[in-house]
Amino acid sequence: MLAHTRTADPEPSEWLREQFPEVAPSFGWGGDPCWLAWSLTQTSEHNPPMYWLGRALQLVDEAGRMDLFGQRLRAAHGAASCQATGDRDDRLQDVLTEVCAFAWTAEHLAAPEVEPAAEGANESIGPVQLRVPESNALVLPRRLHPQNSLERVMYEVAGVAESAARSAEGATAILYLDVWHERRYAQSVGYRFELTEPVREATRHFATEFGMGYVLTRPFEWGRPLEEQF
Repeated sequence: MLAHTRTADPEPSEWLREQFPEVAPSFGWGGDPCWLAWSLTQTSEHNPPMYWLGRALQLVDEAGRMDLFGQRLRAAHGAASCQATGDRDDRLQDVLTEVCAFAWTAEHLAAPEVEPAAEGANESIGPVQLRVPESNALVLPRRLHPQNSLERVMYEVAGVAESAARSAEGATAILYLDVWHERRYAQSVGYRFELTEPVREATRHFATEFGMGYVLTRPFEWGRPLEEQF
């Protein structure tokens, strides 16, 4: 794949354009509703999720794993715009959460090995986990998905924690839990106190119940978690 010329401090949109040259940026309302197309117009300035996403992509590239995550991004979304149909934007954000979990792990523990979460699976598709052999730690990237009530978010936290614990295989497990991103992200669970606090409490409760450490972040904001214990 031909790479675009990057600036000295690349925006996340520059990294994503390299991976998705067929997707045109969508400016303003009424354009392409694809989340990816919209994200190609977003900058880091005054936009914390995109700032931290850009830093995560930079760290992944420096660790020599951009080819792998690029394959995963394209496999999740497909090369073209999804027109906001199906779950391709959701699957794309799942992989971006993995990118952020990789950055967090590299900064706090060590550069991790990326391995399939299921034995015998292909590392280019399907869920992955991040193993740090030096400390026998296993970081398990997960993302909360949009729900129509706070109660359903609580149920999802419980389910995500249980499934992550089953994948730990006796290692020192750390649940990396990211809140979903949406265009009006500042009004979402990650930013409104009355919505965020129950999610923090649920993450703390269920991660502890299943014997895991945890990291809870606003969308893509791996560098300043809402709460962490590991």
